[in-house]
Amino acid sequence: MKTIFAACFIGLLPAMAVAQTYTPPDDTNKPKPFQPVLAEQHTGLGRIGVRLVFDKVTGLPVIAGLTKGGPAVDYGFRVGDIIIKIDKNLTSSLSEDEIHLALRGQPGTGVELTIQRDDDPKYIVRAVERRILPEDAEEMVNPPMSEVAKNGPVGTNSD
Repeated sequence: MKTIFAACFIGLLPAMAVAQTYTPPDDTNKPKPFQPVLAEQHTGLGRIGVRLVFDKVTGLPVIAGLTKGGPAVDYGFRVGDIIIKIDKNLTSSLSEDEIHLALRGQPGTGVELTIQRDDDPKYIVRAVERRILPEDAEEMVNPPMSEVAKNGPVGTNSD
């Protein structure tokens, strides 16, 4: 009888230990799928110096122009680069206005961009510092081109 009791008790110990340490998942501790783009956080005069167009099919923002001396040029961006993420936000989950807003902010603050270049499956992640660009800043005449730029997206706006 003692052996049966001991066997049952020993069999229950691991189950009791697991039951005491298990806590059900808490949805409040999960990371949010994206960080909301709040206007008050993006009200500065800082820009990264890109002109965007939005692809007709995917709706993703594509760099269509680069400002001479702008941060985007300094950090190696090219015309035709597709912006996949801005900070932790997938651009496919943002509206065009939210995308433009997310690229703006106080001068000296940074924004992390994840881009796809030339249909390469590997993404490029770069942090870019926003700067105040001169009002008479010109778009580069012969900017560095990506192969993706030949596809011809439409719609334009500059950030």
